[in-house]
Amino acid sequence: MSKIFKYDIKIILFKPYVLAMLIITLIYAYFILSSEIILGISDTAPFSGWSFGKYLGETNLVSVLVTLFIMSTMYSGKQKQVSVLTDVTGFSIRKKMLINNIIIGGFYIVCNLLIFIEGCIFLGLIFGEIYPGVYIVNWLLITIPCLLVILGVGNLLGKISPVLIYVFMGVVILMAFVLSEYSVDINGANYYEFVSAALETLSGGETPFTITPAFLCTRMVYLVIGLVTLGIVSFRTGEKGRKELYSI
Repeated sequence: MSKIFKYDIKIILFKPYVLAMLIITLIYAYFILSSEIILGISDTAPFSGWSFGKYLGETNLVSVLVTLFIMSTMYSGKQKQVSVLTDVTGFSIRKKMLINNIIIGGFYIVCNLLIFIEGCIFLGLIFGEIYPGVYIVNWLLITIPCLLVILGVGNLLGKISPVLIYVFMGVVILMAFVLSEYSVDINGANYYEFVSAALETLSGGETPFTITPAFLCTRMVYLVIGLVTLGIVSFRTGEKGRKELYSI
């Protein structure tokens, strides 16, 4: 199993464009920090939970799109030909999917961790004040639901056609920019901007950071969507494996 894992991680992640996209994501994160977050969101402090949440959400959008793009390469015609060769070894399809999900999910988590660390270092060096506990809560609320959606919806669509993953990427972008006022975007950035602005208007000044029940409900919905679709993919993969076993 370790040999298959090393082989898969090599053909999925050890590509020049993957490193390039990771570097671009971190450069984009710095751009957001130095141009938008440094001014504070809705007149909040740059190191507040609101501002850091906005930063995580905006950069998470890029990391989600990058991860989905990498996932789409797993279902390309060339990759399917390689999978045929590994299937000859008798390695189960479900284990193969598990390994691929660990690789894809691991890349996404590492990418978001680097974004998190970059934000903390930036704010710590400039302002000398950060709130790691609040930041971690934001990171978990943004990252975990997105991780499950990527693995669940991404695999489900990829097994039908890799083109559908690109369509899904378009939906993610649409929700982030066209439906921004509804704060239902997968990356979660709009919540921090619009809710902090609304609370500022009501209170007449900067408001303490808070997580509203509506936002928690939205994140829970994405969590459930990810779990359900991941369960469907796992079940269908298991069924396919059993059919192939009985046909031998």
